Amino acid sequence: MFAVADDRMTCSPMPSAQLASLGVWEATHLERWVVDHPEVLGDNVRIVTTQYNKWSSDSGDLARERLDILGLDASGQLVVVELKRGIDSVVHMQAITYASLVAGFSKKTLADAHADYLNRSTSDRIYAPDVAAQLLEGHVDGSWDDDVLTIPKIILIAEDFTAQTYTTVTWLSNLTPNLVIELHTVNAFLLEGGKPFIIFRRLFPAVDPSTRVLTPGVAVTSANSVATKIAESNRRMRTTHLLYDLKTIPEGSELTFDLRGFRDAGTVALVDAWVAEDPLRGKAIWADDRARPLRWCASDSEETFTPTGLTKHIIAEAGGRAQLSISGSDVWKWNGQNLYQVGVEAEARNTGTHA
Repeated sequence: MFAVADDRMTCSPMPSAQLASLGVWEATHLERWVVDHPEVLGDNVRIVTTQYNKWSSDSGDLARERLDILGLDASGQLVVVELKRGIDSVVHMQAITYASLVAGFSKKTLADAHADYLNRSTSDRIYAPDVAAQLLEGHVDGSWDDDVLTIPKIILIAEDFTAQTYTTVTWLSNLTPNLVIELHTVNAFLLEGGKPFIIFRRLFPAVDPSTRVLTPGVAVTSANSVATKIAESNRRMRTTHLLYDLKTIPEGSELTFDLRGFRDAGTVALVDAWVAEDPLRGKAIWADDRARPLRWCASDSEETFTPTGLTKHIIAEAGGRAQLSISGSDVWKWNGQNLYQVGVEAEARNTGTHA
């Protein structure tokens, strides 16, 4: 760590410390930290459950297996998280086992697990499985089918990893591109006065695998097809970040709402009629906000939305089902193109490739 003053850099001592020496434990501390700050797992991850062990087995052997953390990202992909204080040479084997188990989940199973978790975590209300299902559906950006659950992402979090783990994870990632395994480190450093400072970092892979999109036109297996769906969903989800970072859409620009092409004809007719009553309902202003860049013209509030969030809000206000699976990047248009198309072209220009 270095401090900068008067254009000169000076060293600021910040020695490292082992988590064990600080009295840190997996379930007591690491799990709570990740649950409280799921952003350490990546963008837009919702905690579904912790310490899950309700597996079914004729022999009962699986009852002893406890999954540390199960999350759901906004693409609809499950996130299996295994936590280790210190170093464990077989941490990857445990996580792969858990991933294979949750790959058999349906959205109903997931909703049951989430309801149970919410009821364990809160005391102010009782969550029924259908309410938990709505919360999960509302978290996902775009369409979400059971097949997306069959390819979970694995995140291993430890102070460090052995050569055995690193070699195995690298080999599996190269052998099976559809299997995404990330190695994250969690390390403690001591500030002046001995106060611990915790840092989470992704060690592997260096490039976020969720931004990879499989090349079209190649014969794919069922697993590849699902991986493509996940990658496309991630790409749509990150469209607003891309457009903001590249300064593609000027602040204050007007965007229009267009549901044409959405498969639910009843919802389209309902919303179109509602918007026709007040054209401002179908317009938004591009705001200076990376995560939530849309300000609804029909509201006097300064509240901003994600494209999907505002889309679902409009559908609900019109009397439709707010929990529909729909991607706002396909609905909101600027200069005649939806945001996803604008993002693809902007990225192509930025990288010098053809869209």
